This record gives sequence, structure tokens and C-alpha cells, in this order.
Amino acid sequence: MAIQLLTLLVKEIIGLYDSLEKGMISTFFCITGLLITRWIFSRHLPLSNLYESLIFLSWSLSILYMVPYFKKQKNPLSTIIVPSIIFTQGFATSGL
Repeated sequence: MAIQLLTLLVKEIIGLYDSLEKGMISTFFCITGLLITRWIFSRHLPLSNLYESLIFLSWSLSILYMVPYFKKQKNPLSTIIVPSIIFTQGFATSGL
């Protein structure tokens, strides 16, 4: 029973790890698409107001997170960068 439980636990952790990478990549491409679309329609770099600046900041922070992560599969700054991305994105979309 314990071996089956450990096998299930390891399988779920590996599955979640794989979905983490897929989610990180898909979120990055979605934000990139949003920034490119806003750039095309406004005909300037999307940094003209607070919303666009915060979206650009969260996109930049996600690049700072992804590059070292995919090089070494570790990122010592992830405890600071990931919450910063989440709070920046949340504040930008909250409309405050």
C-alpha cells in the first residue's frame, strides 16, 4: 500500500511539474500576444498608462523568471519574482 501511495505521489508531482512549465509558457505567450496587439492598435509601445506599464512590467518579470529557470531548472529569485508577477498582474487588471 505504501509503495502504491508513493508511486501515486511521485506521478502527481511530475505531472504538476510538467503542467507548471506548460502554464508558464502559455501565460508568457498570452501576455506577449496582448502586448503586441495593443502595440499594433495604438501604434506605439504600450507604456502610455499605468495598466499598460504594469502589464509590461509583469511580462518583463516573467522573462527574468523563465530564462534562468529553463537554463538550470532552478531560480533562486523565484520566491521574490513569482509573487511580484502575480500581484502586479492582479493590480493591473483590478482597475483600481
